[in-house]
Amino acid sequence: MDWSAVFEAEARRRKVRPQPAWGSGVRLDPVVARSVRRFQQAPDELTAEDQRLVARLLETASKPGRSDVMSQLISDVLALGYYRALRDGTRDPVTVEVAARVFAGLERRLGYHVDRLRRQRIAASVKWRAKAVLETGGVLVGHGRALRRLGTPWLAFVTDAWAQFERALADVHRGPSVRPGPRVRARPRGLV
Repeated sequence: MDWSAVFEAEARRRKVRPQPAWGSGVRLDPVVARSVRRFQQAPDELTAEDQRLVARLLETASKPGRSDVMSQLISDVLALGYYRALRDGTRDPVTVEVAARVFAGLERRLGYHVDRLRRQRIAASVKWRAKAVLETGGVLVGHGRALRRLGTPWLAFVTDAWAQFERALADVHRGPSVRPGPRVRARPRGLV
């Protein structure tokens, strides 16, 4: 899978996609706003293009260790749960749109991490599952109040995150990657 092509295509798509309706204002619970501010993963001083260039430089210069990739996978799984809760738990249209865009980007990144781990033939160990449990606990301690305000009980967040993590690990062991894109049905709908 040529992941750089996938990410470059997304960058081109984002250039022509209209920005969220920032002018309409954003109504976000103050607890949730503080949580979102703390949950940000990217440093503010780098642009997305700079981040992509730095990531590609580092990947080209030295392949990241398995621990780096698995840590990124765990972080992205938790971020998926967080941004799903933000997308589904707020009524503000701008917040919903931004959370949906971040969620879609995280899904792409998760596929990228799964593909990298698959190529490295890594096996999930008890160590990785323990790390996932500890990081999940950290998210609950730091963001549990905001998740509750968004209508996501801690047990639902943990259950969903753990299921996503296990699906990602199963995908790592499944075999060759599947090309991202629309699914093609063998038979068009409505035909016998």
